[in-house]
Amino acid sequence: MDPSRELALVDPGSRHMPPPDSHDYVNSMSPGNGHESSSSGSPISIATISSGFEKGDFLVREEKGQRVYFDFFEEAFNYIAYKGYIRMGKEDEREWMDTMNNVHASVKGGMKYNTGKLLMVLSRPIEHEKE
Repeated sequence: MDPSRELALVDPGSRHMPPPDSHDYVNSMSPGNGHESSSSGSPISIATISSGFEKGDFLVREEKGQRVYFDFFEEAFNYIAYKGYIRMGKEDEREWMDTMNNVHASVKGGMKYNTGKLLMVLSRPIEHEKE
């Protein structure tokens, strides 16, 4: 997969972290500071599961804008889990949901297409091709 075509999330705090051999680095990586889920600073790809569509009750949106509809939630979840996605931590998932809801709400006159109700946000690390 061409890395330039993937949507990636990089922890903004990882750019300003102390050197790995310092005492401050160890403290910055401790639980409760926002680095629990993405402490490596590696880019991730996200996928979402939403409900409320005519083509199928559940919609999986994944990399490169691919959309797949399902009649049952279990089918949608199994499909995306098989591709290596796992559910984000509660804080990260809530942040993504809030961001997406704010983006949709910012469109003057409303979104052109039905965005459905966002149920779950999943992620997986982006695997770069080895040279």
